[in-house]
Amino acid sequence: MWTAIRAALKVYGVIALLLAAALAVGWQFVAPPPPRSVVIAAGPAGGAYEAAARRWAAFLGRNGISAAVVETQGSVENLALVSGRSARADIAIVQGGVGSQEQHPTLRSLGAVSREALWVFHRFGAETERLRDLGSARIAIGPEGSGTRALALALLARAGLTGVQTLPLGGAEAAGAVLDGSADAAIFVSAVPTEPILRLLRSEGVALLDFAPRAEAYLAALPFLSTVTLHAGSADLADDIPRQSSTLLAPVAQVVVRGETHPKIVLLLMEALSATQGTRQLLSPAGSFPAAGPVDWPLHEDAERFYRFGPGLLMRYLPFWVAVTLERTWVLIIPLLTLLLPLSRIAPPLYRWQVERKIYRWYRDVRRIEDAFEEDGARADTPGLLGRLDAVSARVAATHVPLAYARPLYDLRQHVAFVRERIAAAARGG
Repeated sequence: MWTAIRAALKVYGVIALLLAAALAVGWQFVAPPPPRSVVIAAGPAGGAYEAAARRWAAFLGRNGISAAVVETQGSVENLALVSGRSARADIAIVQGGVGSQEQHPTLRSLGAVSREALWVFHRFGAETERLRDLGSARIAIGPEGSGTRALALALLARAGLTGVQTLPLGGAEAAGAVLDGSADAAIFVSAVPTEPILRLLRSEGVALLDFAPRAEAYLAALPFLSTVTLHAGSADLADDIPRQSSTLLAPVAQVVVRGETHPKIVLLLMEALSATQGTRQLLSPAGSFPAAGPVDWPLHEDAERFYRFGPGLLMRYLPFWVAVTLERTWVLIIPLLTLLLPLSRIAPPLYRWQVERKIYRWYRDVRRIEDAFEEDGARADTPGLLGRLDAVSARVAATHVPLAYARPLYDLRQHVAFVRERIAAAARGG
């Protein structure tokens, strides 16, 4: 038994060392695992961005990735958190037109996730048809760091409104300022009618600006915008809010990540976006999002691959971490298979040779004794040759091999006995 074990250790031990060396070399090419946690820069508490980010965080959490959602003032602050060397976020939701590749070259887009309407409410009556008609009004354009403020300032500049008083108010504060008269107008950017927007839609004396007459001019001036129709009754069908349809301008909300974001995190995020953003939205039919464009940054190469081919085969059918582990170790499987195929053929003959060499090595001594006997003939030292043969016989008797190799051992013993009989017969004849 121990003979077989020692022979197996010699053969298969060398094979194990070769495989270990192959693993050590292959490990240098294994991609690092994805991080276990990420940070999402969202938006104001209670807003659409924050709600969407928490849905994505829940999806990531179910797949073993802890996602912290950071509440911010909006898109401008989100870009500051996700870009630069001191980035404190991995993922950010950004309003279209707020940033660009020239300003933030390290970012990559995962695509657009919703179409957001530009809601401009004012107290100047329904006859007001142009943004320029707001004159020197006091306008709530959102707090510092918000995408609403960035877009509002761009629109006001394009409309030639240089004398307006801008107020850093957003959300409920902006709606309250319009209703109590401390502001003449308020600008919001939202994919859904939030509670402040609904309050203004229901309020007498407050009108929603319809961009239909000059929509094409705005699109030409600000190409990242498109037009959407807010249909009558779409905000609240029971109360018929709004009471008439309007044409609104709309940027898209997009998701951006740092360029060095782990590819598996990107793919998992793409699955999260597909699971949460693909339903019908107020301003878009089902299946419109996520979409590869329009976006302000180049698509991340893994996001582009996802749009073209969907998730990979492993991620489609296996849990996230199982798929990641298999894909990471694939680079190890190839060299292992390359070695295992030839080694699996070499190992059995090597093992057999290790065992049989314990038998066949004695044939050399037996052959030498027989050659000496034949060369010397009658002058041969018969007692000496028989003594040498007895020593070989004793060593053969002490040789142990596995049962499967017992036949060559017994053949050796018969050959030793045959040579002994020849020498002994010659001695008797002499």
